This record gives sequence, structure tokens and C-alpha cells, in this order.
Amino acid sequence: MISENKVLLLRFEVYKIVFLFILLLSALNSKSQGLQFNSNDSLLSKRTSYSVFKTDPPTFSGHLLVSFDLSLWDNEHLGYILNITDTKNNSYSLSSIYNVTPFLNFNIDSKSNKIKIPLASSQLKKRHWIPVKIDLDLKANTVGILINGTRYKAGGFSFDGTITPKIYFGKNEHYFDVPKMAIRNLVVSDANKSYSFKLNEWSGKDVYNSNGDDLGMVDNPVWLINESYFWAPKFVKEFKEVAGVNFDIAAQKLLLFKSDSLLTYDVQHNNLSAQAYQNNCPVPLHLGKSIINTKENKLYAYETLKAQKQPANSIAALDLTTLKWEVTGKSTITEQRHHHNIFYDKNQDQFYLFGGYGSYSYYKDFFAYNKAADKWEKVEFTGDKITPRFFSGYSAADENNDVYIFGGYGNQSGNQVVGGQHFYDLYRVNLTTRTIKKCWEIKPPAEDFVAANNLIISNDKQYFYALCYAHDKPKTSIKLYKFAIKDGSYQAVSGNIAAKGERIESDINLFFNSKLETFYCAIQEFTTPDYSTVRVYSLASPPVTEQDYLASQQPIVSGWYFKFVAPGWIIILTVITIVISAFLYLKRKKNKSEIIPGDFEIDSPATGSSKKDDEKKPNAIYLLGEFTVYDKNSRDITYMFSPKIKQLFILVLLNSKNGNGVVSKKISTTLWPDKDVAKTKNIKGVTINHLRNIVADIEGLELTFLNDTYCFKISDALFCDYFVVADAIEGLNAGTKPAGEGILPHLELIARGGLLQQIAEIWLDDIKLGYEEALMPLLLPEVKKIYEGGDYRRTIEIARIILNIDPFSDGAIKYKLKALRRIKGIEYAHKIYNDFVAEYEKSLGEHYPVPFEKICTVK
Repeated sequence: MISENKVLLLRFEVYKIVFLFILLLSALNSKSQGLQFNSNDSLLSKRTSYSVFKTDPPTFSGHLLVSFDLSLWDNEHLGYILNITDTKNNSYSLSSIYNVTPFLNFNIDSKSNKIKIPLASSQLKKRHWIPVKIDLDLKANTVGILINGTRYKAGGFSFDGTITPKIYFGKNEHYFDVPKMAIRNLVVSDANKSYSFKLNEWSGKDVYNSNGDDLGMVDNPVWLINESYFWAPKFVKEFKEVAGVNFDIAAQKLLLFKSDSLLTYDVQHNNLSAQAYQNNCPVPLHLGKSIINTKENKLYAYETLKAQKQPANSIAALDLTTLKWEVTGKSTITEQRHHHNIFYDKNQDQFYLFGGYGSYSYYKDFFAYNKAADKWEKVEFTGDKITPRFFSGYSAADENNDVYIFGGYGNQSGNQVVGGQHFYDLYRVNLTTRTIKKCWEIKPPAEDFVAANNLIISNDKQYFYALCYAHDKPKTSIKLYKFAIKDGSYQAVSGNIAAKGERIESDINLFFNSKLETFYCAIQEFTTPDYSTVRVYSLASPPVTEQDYLASQQPIVSGWYFKFVAPGWIIILTVITIVISAFLYLKRKKNKSEIIPGDFEIDSPATGSSKKDDEKKPNAIYLLGEFTVYDKNSRDITYMFSPKIKQLFILVLLNSKNGNGVVSKKISTTLWPDKDVAKTKNIKGVTINHLRNIVADIEGLELTFLNDTYCFKISDALFCDYFVVADAIEGLNAGTKPAGEGILPHLELIARGGLLQQIAEIWLDDIKLGYEEALMPLLLPEVKKIYEGGDYRRTIEIARIILNIDPFSDGAIKYKLKALRRIKGIEYAHKIYNDFVAEYEKSLGEHYPVPFEKICTVK
């Protein structure tokens, strides 16, 4: 390195206040997600270019200080990170290159390399942030760079004391080579002024500074906050046999194992590959449970209960290097243990099993597997007692040999006959001292949930992350939650994933990739005991709350105090704001506000094979039954609709059918009934902007605003199932459609379910009731006609559709029972009648007045 590149101390005494302020701003902005750049892997026209000052750049005197966090993961290309050009067309750049080891270079473009900075290869990974601070001393004609705690300095520049710079990151007018990178927490300043950019936007090209001023512009942005809120689908795989799912922490790969081969998902390269074993798995898989020993590099597949005709093998180890199976045990437990907990001790010498469900019982026993004796040995723990349960979340053992067990479903006796309850408690189980300590128990949420397999403990040991969902609903939605280990306070930190739990074998797992700092959700949905679908999603860490995500969609409102108050006061005001926000959050939590877990509602799937292919049409909205939306590319974008955005979308859409739309005030009073209309302006604007960006990819649907009214402009390119059925009903009632046509041509749409059946909002009740009251008089004559025509199977089908919408329809249950009697006999029909009567009494609190004999009189 030439003498100009020697490590020198900057004149920190003169500019320490400026740099201290920059550091404090960076600390305050630590939650920023950042801007990712489309790199050399993208087409030239798709590469990212960020102009810090898109018009009228300010003039800086004495010094130009540029501070930002850099994430760089390119070991293949030369690329330009930063370019600064003055009014005389002098150009300076910060570039990166990987030549055996990575380097950053600060250059006078087209002339010379002035500073060469080595980086460690271990720093080259996505979301590993490197603080970079660059000081252009405009009077001393030097440039200093602070990076990795080392200061670099070079002279020989020709500055003029002031500079009015064009500042670009990524592609610019001089260079088109862009490395794989991301930046955040950008500050551009001199001794008299400072411009701070959190780079925490979620969409669009405009970039706002911390004052809310629209100063910058970016082409082809990739806003990282979306990766930290929305679960991204990675792959879907169907199996016609039982398969198991696990995550190899050492190799950071997702493993899907079946009887004859191993499928490996390389999370870093997004690649799924398959390899045959040397020998087939010797344990017949029924639940597909497993545990990985990273010390041995082996995956242990096991079954807790053998079937009657099952071979003796119950535990086998797969060597992940040789892909050879070895039988290691024949021992089982006397009962099946659905949704139990399984974990190793800290040294991975012995694994333990806790809880589970089987034989109409919930269990609280701990078992340790004695490999030498091939025996599951019951282990007694002292201290607090854990009640019998299944569906508990559990962590891996930490360095203290502590395992955390959270929540679940069961009861004190363990006997399923007496019913069950959800638990919201946390226990610390020490495997060395064999003691249990109850950490806390919190009040039940508004909507019950359980935790999926695997709790992820935060690096600071203050929190754990859990995937939570309603296990007792056939269609449910999954969210990531963050719980405080100290007191159990929690919040949702992701959008929804939809899942189905039609069978008890269905399973959900949470994994964490520490190298890529990414969560993975693996959902295994069984439709039969031997047929399952595995869907895998990813979420970047750190995840963000819905409140933070919505806040990112609107810049901070500019005010005089931001522009004229000293930087120290900005810091003080920020601290005060944080304290007030925390107080309000705790108050809302205490009052059970809508924040959490009220948003834990049933939602529709993101992507996957669970959708019918004929439903996956472009520009389609399904409001009957399961709410689902497809964009112009037939991509399921339902997951993008958070609960509040979904409500806004439905409210405007339903009021746009007749072209009237909905006035702004009605939106406020409907979606935020507990707030003053004036106080909803900001959150309403944020939600509307988010909705506008989501529907931008749907052709035939345009959100308009005129005369204080929001309305969707709808064209023929858009398909909406409810609109189709509603138009048919209206036409039949008005006599504009042939009477003989009836409603049956639209039966497939109607069969999806009632209008917005899974969305329980009071303001929707009248709309739903109006739809049902208009539909039923058209459906009931059809079921009668078809029954009298002798098509009993078709009768049952249509009756089922009616009962799906109106569960206690007298006409529908009448013809369903009559048809069942014809097909399956009177005893079967009577059984269905008894089930109907029991549900009727349970729901309505009164006896069903029509006896079976009267309904099933054969005519």
C-alpha cells in the first residue's frame, strides 16, 4: 500500500461532535431495515440506482461527511457502492472487489486508487452490517474513512472548500456495475447541517429524510422491510407417503426425509435436491418425527408407538455424510404421543421426550432415551409441575442445559373426557439438576393459539420467538410472535401464513438460519395418513411488528422543530417518544386492544398447492368462503392483506359494485370506531397508500378518490365471484334472466361458502344477511326439485352448500336427511340428525322442534 494509504488518525478533536451525532443517529435508527440493490445478476435496466438528492443538492462547506451501514455479500463481481460528483464533473467512488479476499477501494475516477481497505470474508453476508464513515476534508484536500474500527486517510485531492455533490449509490451516470449489497442509516452532513435517511420505506421510488422531506429517488428498489414482515414462499412439495422435516443447524440446510431418499433444501442458494439412501429407512414412518445430532452428523428418525403389524425397529440413525441408515433401537412408549416435545441435552448425549396426546389422554411425563439399554426411561423432575398437555412450544437446550417449554393444550387430570383448555405459561427445565421452574403465566388472549415446534431464543436471551396458530380450526393462520422471557409480554412480528389442520398428523415447525439470519416455517399438511404436502416460507430477521410496518409506509411529518432545534434536542425528543410509546403500548395491551392478539384471525393461503387450479385465474377476487386475491400474473397475493388493509379493501370494494364508493369519514368510523375521526387521518392515509400499492398489480381494478369518496373503478378484466353470483341473483329476481336457468350454473362459486365467511366484522353483518336472504329462496327450490327428480347425491351436495351458509336451514337438513335415508339407510340418516340436533342446541340454546320421523317421512 502506498504511503497515502497508511492508517492515520483523523482530526477527531475538531469534528468529534459531528461524528458523535452521526453515531447517535445510527443508534436511534437501529431498527431501520434498509435498501437492497439489484446487482450485476440483474439486467442492466433492472439494476438499482439511488440518488440521495434528486434535485437541487445542497452545498457543503469545510467537510462532506457521509455515514451509512453497508451489507455486502458479493464475492464474484467488481461493483460500485458510492459515487460522488461535483459541479466540475470531478468524480469519486467507493467500489468493492473480491480478489482472493475482499477489498473496498476509494478512487478518483479515471485517475487513481487512493485508499484500499481489506475486509474479512466472514463479513460478506446479507444483513451483516458494516458501519462506514467517509470524511471529505474540503480544505485540507484529504479523505478519511473509518471502517471496522480502523481509520484510513489519503491526500492529493483537489477540493475547493465547498462542494455541491451529486451522490449516487449503485448504478449511476458513470458506472453500471453494482455489487450485491444493501445500505441503511445514511447521514450526509457538514458542521452546520445534516440530512438523515433511515431508508425504511416499504415501496415506491421516493426517499424521505427523517424530517419527512422528499429528497431522494431510487430506481428498481428492493425495500428490506418487506422481507422482515411478509413470509416469502420458498417451495411446495407433495408426498404420497409419510415424510419427515427437520433443519440441520450445522449445515444450515432443511432436510425432508422419506423411506428411500433424502431431499435437501439449500437455503443459501434456494435449491432443492434429492439423494437416494444406501439402504431404505428401517423404521416405518407414521408421524415422521426426528431429531438431529450435529455432533454425530446424524438424523434420528423414531416412532413412539408401533402399529400392530409394524416391524420391531422404532429408532434409526441416518448418517448425513454417507446416507446410510442404521437401526439403533426397538423400544417404544405404550401410547401414541401426538405433538410431543423432543430435545437433546446441551452435549447431545441424550434426548428427552415430554407430553403429547394419545389414547384420549394428555400427558405430562418426561422420558429420556437410554441408547445403551435401548429403553425409554421415565425421568422425575422436582420443583414446579407442568400439567398434561400437547401442542407445546419448546426450545433447544442452552449452555446452562436449560430448555424452555411454552403453552399448549390439555387439562389438569390428563383425561380428555373432562375437556381441555389452552395454557399460556412458560417453564424453564434444567436437564442437569432435573428441576422445573415456572417463569410466568399470562392471561388468555382474545383468540386462543398454540405454539409450533421449536422456540427460537434471541441472542441476548431476553426473548423467544414462536409460530402461533389456532390448532383446533381446519383453516387457520400462522404468525410469528415475540415473547419476553422475563414477564411474557408479547407482540406479533410478521404477517400471516395460511395453513390447514384437517388431520392430527399435520405439523408446523419453526427453524432459524443463524448464518443468513432468516426464519423458516415448514408446514406439513396431511390429507390422509399417508399423503401430505410440505410448504416452506422464509422471513428475514429481525422481524417487524405490523405497527412498525405500517409506520414505515408514511414519512415522518416535517416540522419546524426538526429543522431548527439542536441535534441534542432531537435525541431527547426521540427518547421521550419511545417512553410514551412504550407506556401507550402497555396500556393498550392491558385493555386488550386490537393490536395483539386480535389480529390473529383466520386468513387465506399465500401460495401453494392447496388452491384449485381453476381458481388461480389472473385478476381474481374471491369473497365467497375463503378470502383470496390473485394478481395479473395469477399469483396469490392474499398474504399481503393485513387484517386492517383487508377490511379497507372489502369496505371499498363492496361499496364500489354500484359505482358509489365510500366517503372518507365512513372509512374512519367503520375501521377505527373507537377513535376520533380527526385522529385517524394519518393511519388511514398509510393504510390507503398500502392498499393502493397492493392493487396496482391487479388489472381491472383502480382505486380513485373524488369528492372525498374512495371508489374502485372496475373493468371487465376483473373477476369477483361475489359480483358474479350477486348479478345472477339480481337478474333472476328482476326477471331479466331466463327462469329456467336458475342459480345452479354458479353452484361451484356458491359452494366456496358464505360471503366473507371467515371475517367476523359487525359492519359486514347486514351485507352478509342480505346476500343469504336473496340466495336461499333460489337454492331451496332447486334442492327440492333435484330430490324429487331422484338425484339424491346431487341433493346432498346442494344441501351441504346451503348448510355451509346457513347451518340450521330447515329445508336443507330436511332434504339432506331424506336423501341420506335413500342412499345409506335410516340408521345413518338418524345419526346425522342427532349430530344436527346436538349442534343446534349447543349453538341456539334450545331444542330442535322437528322430530326425525316427521322430517324423514318418505314420499
